[in-house]
Amino acid sequence: MIEGQAVVAAPSRWRGVGRFGLASVSSAGVSISHLLIQLVSIHHLDAIGIGTLAFLLVVIQFGYSLSNALVSTPYTIAFNQAEDANPAALDFFFPVNLLLSLAQGVVCAAIAWIMVGPLAAAAFGIAGVLQLLRWFGRSNAYAHHQPIGAARSDVIYAVTVVAGLAAGLVLGVSVPGIGLIVAVAALAGLLPFGARFVRRHTPSGLGRAFAAYRPVWRDQSAWTLIGVITTEATSNAHSYIVTLMAGPRAFAPIAVGMLFFRPVNVCITALTQLERPRMTRAVARGDQRSAIQAERVFMAALVAIWLVTAAAVAVVLWRFPTVIISPTLDQRTVALAVMFCALLSLVQCIQAPMSVLAQARRMFRPLAAASAYSCVVGVVGVTAITLTIAPVFSVAGVVVAQLVMMAGIYRLDRRWQRQTASVGD
Repeated sequence: MIEGQAVVAAPSRWRGVGRFGLASVSSAGVSISHLLIQLVSIHHLDAIGIGTLAFLLVVIQFGYSLSNALVSTPYTIAFNQAEDANPAALDFFFPVNLLLSLAQGVVCAAIAWIMVGPLAAAAFGIAGVLQLLRWFGRSNAYAHHQPIGAARSDVIYAVTVVAGLAAGLVLGVSVPGIGLIVAVAALAGLLPFGARFVRRHTPSGLGRAFAAYRPVWRDQSAWTLIGVITTEATSNAHSYIVTLMAGPRAFAPIAVGMLFFRPVNVCITALTQLERPRMTRAVARGDQRSAIQAERVFMAALVAIWLVTAAAVAVVLWRFPTVIISPTLDQRTVALAVMFCALLSLVQCIQAPMSVLAQARRMFRPLAAASAYSCVVGVVGVTAITLTIAPVFSVAGVVVAQLVMMAGIYRLDRRWQRQTASVGD
């Protein structure tokens, strides 16, 4: 049961390693399943199909970020700010999550209909809804310090995707078929959270739910949402601008470059869900040293994951390029995309732990300001590069924008640590 009371013990060094290992391994399974989806698409779809599928996966990933801003992060903070938090008092988050999930389903269906057709719209519409329901289930499990539930969901999801792809290779691969696989996998991934978790997403009592949610929106979600939207516009500006201005065919090489570092992105997201409750609890207790130590360990874990991934990418590109790069794509263009995506991924690994700690300190407004500034840099830079040079170089504009954002978050982090040290003195 996810809704059980949280049991938080002081972790030993080895328990911390196990904590990261559990989250990383289960998330790696999801990442590998998504990797297989795109590998299959690269070898069985044309460039337009590759770009369309990659763009839909980017939209679903953006839905995860919206869920984090509007329900997952506020729920985690509300539950972990007090030792005796009552989960029933936080039921109003579930109808809000239901509406968010339905909204993502509509957006995914509209995009799939425009780019592919009605069958793809139906499949990805359902997938969009179920993906966000499962995502909040994972976050709920982590908020209650029960990572086993999240890990089981990830494993079931990954196994279902692999089984679906195996069937697809026999029956035929198509964008609607892959959408159906993703939808069924998300539905299966809800099983570990139980029927009660699903039943709590009732649309009744929406007025009461919104009334209870209003303070959360005012104090946290409004600022976090601004940060999420501007961060998305920064980190994925190339995805949206290139697809809209140059089409899915031009986005396909960039999508392949992003594919190599998708495991890192999945680990960033999963470990963020794992570490946010711990940092929030440490800050609420006034244990600043533990919060800072958690930030450093988190960053070291992400950089280590990036190094392993980068080494594997180098081997694949050097020895087995045809495994990843379709004959319909230019190898030099893909190699450039991979290089820029590697730099982007490294910056995100360094930035994410500082951002999570700032959220635990409830610094939502300055985070939103830093994100908004970098967003302007990213959108202008990516648009200019796409129009004047070539779409593949647009990722360089995103790297510059992320560096700007990282610098802003770093200044917030150093300022808070100096204030903490002065209070301690």
